[in-house]
Amino acid sequence: MTGAAGGEGPLIVSREDGVGWIRLNRPERRNAISRELRHALDATLAGFDADDDIRVAVITGAGSAFCAGVDLNEAGPQPARLDALAARRVSAALDSFSKPILAAINGPAIGGGFELALAADLRIASSAATFALTEVKIGSLPGSGGTQRLIAATSAAVANKLIFTGEPIDAETAFRCGLVSDVVAPDGLLTLATRIAGAIAANAPLSLRAAKLALRAARPNENAGLTVERALWGLLAATDDRAEGRAAFRERRPPHFKGS
Repeated sequence: MTGAAGGEGPLIVSREDGVGWIRLNRPERRNAISRELRHALDATLAGFDADDDIRVAVITGAGSAFCAGVDLNEAGPQPARLDALAARRVSAALDSFSKPILAAINGPAIGGGFELALAADLRIASSAATFALTEVKIGSLPGSGGTQRLIAATSAAVANKLIFTGEPIDAETAFRCGLVSDVVAPDGLLTLATRIAGAIAANAPLSLRAAKLALRAARPNENAGLTVERALWGLLAATDDRAEGRAAFRERRPPHFKGS
């Protein structure tokens, strides 16, 4: 990854040969999504979208993880239900991006991190990658497209198992399930990402945007499903069980759920 790069903030950003590179850069927190990282991702993708020289974006992670999900250490007071319903999805910046996005998943993609990967148009993985939607373990559910995009990317049986159990799968299983198109050794991931992104960037930019619109149209009920998912996430957001789940996570103990 070369070219003009950004500073050592929550993202490392560079541009080269029509490709916009984004590296999530909180390795000490396994690239968990902080408010600062979320704002930086929103601004960076908006900038790439407005830049006619960028034809494809690539997202990967610094260190050993792709993204461990939302940083629960930043969790504040429980939101009111209406506030939760209005909250911006973790994947919102990817949802509105009009050009192809490739997720190069270098390590664990957990919770909201997996949802970021699911919001990408293409996914490739290192053999060190793992995938899990663990929200049921903390009194919540995937609220940034996880329930809708996972079931679109693989079979209902696989999606249901992952969401109901919260258990992880490895990269080879993800490949067999169709969640990723390629699995390579860790030291070959960026090489493969560069090759695929370069092949995309060489194509006609208007054709790429049109193709993305057409591919989205092939999932006609997705928007309705995302609305239902977000509404249910909002209903759970103010429950005692969700507060207990987050507290247990931070305190590294089993949660004690009461169904309230």
